[in-house]
Amino acid sequence: MTVHVVTDSSSCVPAEMAEKAGLSVLNLHTSGAGQERTTAGLGALELTATYARLLERGGDDGVVAIHISKELSATWNNAVTAAAIFDGAVRVMDTNSAGMSNGYAALKAAEVAQAGGTLEEVARAAQQTIEESNVWLYLHRLDTMRKGGRLSTGQSLLSTALAIKPILHLDEGRIALAAKTRTQGKAMEKLVEFVGGEITKEAVRAATEGTAPRTVRVALHQNEALETAEKLVAKIEAKAAEIRTAASNHEGPFTVPGEHGEKDAKAKKHAPKASADKPKDADGAQTGKNLRAADVEVPRVDITVLEVTDVLAVHTGPGAIGVATVFW
Repeated sequence: MTVHVVTDSSSCVPAEMAEKAGLSVLNLHTSGAGQERTTAGLGALELTATYARLLERGGDDGVVAIHISKELSATWNNAVTAAAIFDGAVRVMDTNSAGMSNGYAALKAAEVAQAGGTLEEVARAAQQTIEESNVWLYLHRLDTMRKGGRLSTGQSLLSTALAIKPILHLDEGRIALAAKTRTQGKAMEKLVEFVGGEITKEAVRAATEGTAPRTVRVALHQNEALETAEKLVAKIEAKAAEIRTAASNHEGPFTVPGEHGEKDAKAKKHAPKASADKPKDADGAQTGKNLRAADVEVPRVDITVLEVTDVLAVHTGPGAIGVATVFW
């Protein structure tokens, strides 16, 4: 039997990905039409029924539930209520997120589950992915987010009055400002900069720890903005190539102090050369060594373009672009 993983449609996991991973996806509710469209979370009763069905199918091995942030929907609170019935067999992750940040966490958890992982191992895989993920959101217009109650009227009016094109992110599950730009083009450049920072961060981590870098997976969510998303793919690929060039040319932010830092490195400047058999720290990095660009392997970047699901489209409006990153 296998631990089952379930998420909801706010995670934006494409149907073919979910099916291949053995991942269950529950549709959050939408109603109305046009400007009057609204959304609603999943109720405790329907979540209880879902968890019970999955437990029966999995021989009580357990269920890991990955739902939209509790700050954005009642779904999480209802999930916790439903899970309490099953005496620890259902783990509800506190994601504080939405979109493919949660989607990648669900896919990683499902991967561990399919490999025979225990309930604890599957939940741990989901939690680690959540903690290392990022989500940024560009909205062409803020009024749809304001009407849905996810953004204050003051924030929306201020951005409109100042002709600001803000980039938003999720801070402890709440929508907050990540950057202010003046045009859509500048907003896209800022998104590329954010993704480039994640690529560089993983390259530096891997070099410092003496391990191979993990793949940086990037999900580009778009709502009636496919052309913009495709252009963004090209810009991110160009940024990744730029980082690789900087690394190969010993340029950029690729000198990483070892454990003893800059002061220790200066003290050793005139010391005799260390043996080739110089001992390493427990994490594999040579003690006191300054890593150069030549020591850095830039991670592979895997980009997926996907359409936001109906429940998110209601709040983001046409022209929206969301970016989620995780390490895989």
